[in-house]
Amino acid sequence: MIAMRRPIASHGPVFAPPGRRVVDSVTVLLPVPPSVNVLYRHGRGKGPHRSDVYRAWIDGAGWRLQAQRPGRVPGAYVLLLAVPRSSRMDLDNSVKAISDLLQRHGVVDNDRNAVRALLEWHAEHDEVAATVRGLSDGAALEPIAPVRPPLEAVA
Repeated sequence: MIAMRRPIASHGPVFAPPGRRVVDSVTVLLPVPPSVNVLYRHGRGKGPHRSDVYRAWIDGAGWRLQAQRPGRVPGAYVLLLAVPRSSRMDLDNSVKAISDLLQRHGVVDNDRNAVRALLEWHAEHDEVAATVRGLSDGAALEPIAPVRPPLEAVA
């Protein structure tokens, strides 16, 4: 018997405005996401589904992202996240929700195109500074300095 693979679930519809400009790098400020431990809930007979907390964050963060009018970084990229120390979350718990949001809104074509992620704490403001830098061939091994813009630099 041949095993059938289930189709990969999509992250939902893409909310990218038409004609989003292609850029080499994008930096946006986003609200701190919920911990990866509470993104999904398991209902009886339903399997995993987004929690109410995660859906509320997706909605609010999506509006915050769209207000900044980011461009689109096609292809392979490096993700740089500066998370506020005041959030008290584990640093690596921020990656999943933010990567999914960037894909959902068309900032990146597919979050599987991330070849590297750099995470750090910051104390400048209470939002996550998310930077997506496009890569040329072989550039994934080059040293990369993180970007932590002040709040007024992006807003």
